[in-house]
Amino acid sequence: MNNGIFRSPVHRVVTNTEKERLSLAMFYAVDEETVLEPAPGLLDDKRPPRYRKMLTKDFVAGLFEHFRQGKRFIDTLKI
Repeated sequence: MNNGIFRSPVHRVVTNTEKERLSLAMFYAVDEETVLEPAPGLLDDKRPPRYRKMLTKDFVAGLFEHFRQGKRFIDTLKI
C-alpha cells in the first residue's frame, strides 16, 4: 500500500464491436499469511498510516467481494 500517495484510476474498457477481445487476468502468488500494510518508507510524522494492516487472504477476500458489488475495497481499510 502506498498510504494514499499514488492514486489508481478506475478501470474502464471501450470495446470494439468489429474485433474480438481477449482479456487475461494474472495474479502473483503471495503467501496468504503475509501482512499487508503501508510501505514504511512512505510513512513519517507528517504522513502517519492511513490504512490498517491485514493478512493477504483477508485482503483478497474483501477485494473480490467488493469488486463483485462494484465497490472500492480500499475505502474500508482507512483508519
